[in-house]
Amino acid sequence: MSYSTDLHVVPTPHPGRGTRRLHDPEHPYVDGVWLPVLGPASYVAWRHLARLAIASSQATISLDALAAATGLGAPRGQQSPLSRTLRRLGRFDLAHIRDNHILVRTALPLVTGRQLARLDPTIQAIHRVHRDATARTAS
Repeated sequence: MSYSTDLHVVPTPHPGRGTRRLHDPEHPYVDGVWLPVLGPASYVAWRHLARLAIASSQATISLDALAAATGLGAPRGQQSPLSRTLRRLGRFDLAHIRDNHILVRTALPLVTGRQLARLDPTIQAIHRVHRDATARTAS
């Protein structure tokens, strides 16, 4: 695949999760809790792709354009910042390249207990506030 070839950005649902506890790219939970889990490069790339997928069912982007839009530099080679970022998004099951498509989750669930345990106590407190607020509105 050429780095300048346009890839279709396709939204995918989060497996096994109800819609009540999913947070779109604009939700404060994503900034407050997922950013420290993903790291800045992966967070920025996911958020850019998710916004594209939400905005249009016809969205396309090339790897060159994604690298430029996210400040990750030229996407050349397996160790380029963009390549490493896309692999990390794949490990979190948030984005995958398949043929000429980028499949991207457009909303994120609450972090797992294991992810939460690795975070600073102030981030854990932010998680609890959002979790408890979500539980109250679901009742």
